Amino acid sequence: MKCLLSREEAFTGLEAAIVLIAFVVVAAVFSYVVLGAGFFTTQKSQEVVHQGVQQASSSIEILGNVYGLDLVGGGTQINYVNFTIGLAPGGMAIDMTKVSMVYSNQSVRQELLEATPFNTNTNPGVGTWSIAKVTNGNSNSYLETGEQFDIVVHLTESTGSIAPRDQFTLEVKPIIGPSLSIARTAPGGINTVNALY
Repeated sequence: MKCLLSREEAFTGLEAAIVLIAFVVVAAVFSYVVLGAGFFTTQKSQEVVHQGVQQASSSIEILGNVYGLDLVGGGTQINYVNFTIGLAPGGMAIDMTKVSMVYSNQSVRQELLEATPFNTNTNPGVGTWSIAKVTNGNSNSYLETGEQFDIVVHLTESTGSIAPRDQFTLEVKPIIGPSLSIARTAPGGINTVNALY
């Protein structure tokens, strides 16, 4: 009698073990790839959420009234706009040197430049804006929690000054977060200092 069958069964068991090990290795590699992709997706989702929170929380707001000033005299037009800004509750500090400001009315849209010097108590030059006064803060150009910045805008000759009953919009655009749109109308009679509504 021949005993070849028992050797063939042992050989088949060895093949089955090799195939089983191969399946386990392939499953381990596949699960590693799937878990890695999951961790990558989770990390990207966290980054998006953090960026969204940062952008939503970096907003500024108007504190008090917006004033139009006729510093040239004559009572016919407004050539300066003055307002106070602060951070919204929970907002992050904003570097005002990286903020852009755009003036627009029915016929013109123009970006206003930063004055030189920027953080000063003097009126800015034509077509520029500056921080005229800092309240509850230090002398740097970062708008931080609890601080208030008085902003003065000197309108350009190309935009034209604001005449009685003119409507205009000033848009304050920080580098991160939503912009602040200030839409106002000049009063019917122009004085040296005018509250704009």
